[in-house]
Amino acid sequence: MATDPSRQERTRALLTSLAAVFIAGMEWANSPAPGDFVEPDPVWYANFTIALHGLFLLFLLFNLARLNAMTADKPGLRLPILAAILVGVASAAYVVGRDFGMI
Repeated sequence: MATDPSRQERTRALLTSLAAVFIAGMEWANSPAPGDFVEPDPVWYANFTIALHGLFLLFLLFNLARLNAMTADKPGLRLPILAAILVGVASAAYVVGRDFGMI
């Protein structure tokens, strides 16, 4: 890992965003067709996934709040990292919305 703390933060933000996009893609691919019978998940599993996906969303929002500190030494990276974080936030919000049955 890099010794520069801001580079570590940027890397962590990008990896979290990529993970959120991957999870959203898997959720979308596993969505049932209209009219299919779907068994409900066990309560413990549903609560676990809500907590896990909610943590992803919170981490991404925290990264969004720390964007200026992350890119203080390299202002040219501010826009690409902002875009990556916003895509991750949208993906994580989609997954959390599916977990709560809103989508």
